[in-house]
Amino acid sequence: MKKAKSETTLVRAALYIRVSGEEQKIKGLSLEAQEERLRDFCKERGWLICGVFIDAAKTARKNIRKRVEFQHMIDGVKKDQYDILVFCRLDRWFRSVADYYKIMDILNAHNCGWVTSDEDYDTTTANGRLYINVKLSIAQNESDICSERISVVFDSKIQHGTVLSGFSPFWLDVKDKKLVVNDERAAIVRDAIDYFEKDMTQNGTVRYIRNKYGINWDINMLKRVFKNKLLIGVYDSNGRYNDHFCDPIISVDQFNRVQSIFDKRIKVVPTKRVYIFTSILKCPVCGCRLSGQAAGTNTRYYYRCNRHFIRKDCSYGKITNERLIEKWLLENLKSKLSECEVAWNVKQVKKRLEPSAKQKASLKRKLSKLKDLYLNELIDLEDYKRDYIMYSSALSELSTSQKEETPPDFAAVHRILDNDFLSTYNTMDRTEKRTFWQSIIKEMVLDDNGHVTSLSFV
Repeated sequence: MKKAKSETTLVRAALYIRVSGEEQKIKGLSLEAQEERLRDFCKERGWLICGVFIDAAKTARKNIRKRVEFQHMIDGVKKDQYDILVFCRLDRWFRSVADYYKIMDILNAHNCGWVTSDEDYDTTTANGRLYINVKLSIAQNESDICSERISVVFDSKIQHGTVLSGFSPFWLDVKDKKLVVNDERAAIVRDAIDYFEKDMTQNGTVRYIRNKYGINWDINMLKRVFKNKLLIGVYDSNGRYNDHFCDPIISVDQFNRVQSIFDKRIKVVPTKRVYIFTSILKCPVCGCRLSGQAAGTNTRYYYRCNRHFIRKDCSYGKITNERLIEKWLLENLKSKLSECEVAWNVKQVKKRLEPSAKQKASLKRKLSKLKDLYLNELIDLEDYKRDYIMYSSALSELSTSQKEETPPDFAAVHRILDNDFLSTYNTMDRTEKRTFWQSIIKEMVLDDNGHVTSLSFV
């Protein structure tokens, strides 16, 4: 702490007040009580209070850039508006040694000091500076321990399906600290998702919701809802995972189909040029979707990789004729369908031979027992963290390996091909052909000669 100016010089003081939500509830460190103490402290010394800065419900370990009022106060210091900063205790200011010295550089540069009303510090001696370092280190350690304990509690809450806050997504409500489905809103979300699967455009779905239900969503809101795993009852955030956190409102299959539409980023743009393999063809080198190009009077259509021709960061320079791809598909679709179906079935048989659900249940029991051991103080925090990471990692790997994929609808494609498919196809216009191929084929990959090397079904 720098010494204040002489008594004959008016000292301009700035008061800084901070309290986290938990501290206010537990310790009674109210904002009003802090401000009253600081005002009395300045009044006794004849200091002029030129600013009061209050960060409510802010932890001292939060990045100082996120403490808005604190930053306003430091801005005032940089403009030489204050001679001294006043706060109740050192931990009201910082619980980080590194942050303390960053701010001290600013204060020293502008001849501004600091003082606490409830504690006595002296920065003019080596012992005084050492004492401050010790106090800050202890405060930082206490904050770290508190953070670790909170993390343990949060882990337990997620595993037991308990919410961490009162916030809930559009279609869910919080009741008794659990997420429960709001049937009316869930019906709106289901209807919107069904429409999105048919329309395949975000703007169109937003307009549909607005016109039918009067709900003024934007595209960002639509994405947040449609990409939220809580739609299928899964909590997956900040390294915490629970696949039965709440009741699902759509199937896993439908959720995956919706994510696939987002991944393809299909946009129907009004144009006279319709490319029937839009969003299906992939570059064999960079993996990006191939772009359609027209030649002549819109009678010849080609596909190329724009990363090669525009961005110059892909080596695939082949331009492939649409007619050749279409001809190959019509001749080989049946045989490729059979090959893909056999490969899928073989893959599923292999997955059934992987670790059983018993191992998964065993790991969950161990995690639950581990939590009880820690809460009953039978093991220390270090042992808890080590074993928790070990069991959680094993459970995560097991869950990933056993995650079921959405099976392609082979039966639907068989029905199409068995009903004089070619005659029907020849009557389609280009828009209908594009819709048809997008409805049954997920992607096709070409080789260096422009030939189809692999194909997968939706």
